[in-house]
Amino acid sequence: MDWLVRQFETIRCKADADVLDKFIPRYDVSLVFHFKTPPLMLNPVKEVLPPFFLVPVVPQSNLMRVNKDNDTFIATCKPTVLSRILHLDLSPGPHLYVPLTHDLFYPLWQKLRHLQSSEEWISCFSAFVGTIHPGTYSPDVIDDIYDRILEAGVNTPLSKIASGFHICERTLQRKFLRRIGITPKKLMRIIRINEVWKKIKNGDAIDYQDIIFEGNYFDQTHFIKDFKAITGETPDYFFRRDLTFVNMLSGRNPVHP
Repeated sequence: MDWLVRQFETIRCKADADVLDKFIPRYDVSLVFHFKTPPLMLNPVKEVLPPFFLVPVVPQSNLMRVNKDNDTFIATCKPTVLSRILHLDLSPGPHLYVPLTHDLFYPLWQKLRHLQSSEEWISCFSAFVGTIHPGTYSPDVIDDIYDRILEAGVNTPLSKIASGFHICERTLQRKFLRRIGITPKKLMRIIRINEVWKKIKNGDAIDYQDIIFEGNYFDQTHFIKDFKAITGETPDYFFRRDLTFVNMLSGRNPVHP
């Protein structure tokens, strides 16, 4: 099922108090199923999240509160593939999440909520995928360009990546907004920040010259401005604070079946 799912994640909040921290933008999308007390989005808007929803690719961080009595199962997927097989329009809308069809996903949520282990959740979800898309998946041009952007990294210009696919820039922008939720250039910015995050561990000194070179930034000011626009914090502050909950909320604690 690697044609669709990048990783599975679980959040089992057993702390003495609620967890309050940020979700940092990713370059993929997540199907989220939570049970017991629902999480609360606090910023940029305040709203209680529904029992199941899709987290689209967003260009800025979101502040969340996860109740201490919470179980959540997450299937993180390739956005171009998921939106295509489910016929979803991921264009930016009024919510920070994309509502999922009740007729299709409520029965799945009902099955998941009666299971206990991560292995059971993964098995149940895998069976569900087999019913909505049996057989193999054939990528289209938007899938291929998305994959190529991830593979090429940030040092390959978008024009060069797209040149071999015979698609005009306007059409590419429109299809990316519908299939992913952001433009190709914003996707590359998010990829770049996530690559920086992989290289820097909590408390490590930041080698700005190395980041500027490998991330294809103009200068240190450009990097800091870009980082703050996406995460809401400067890199110096972000990488020196406790990132335990940020890692959890941002999908950096995957479950391996």
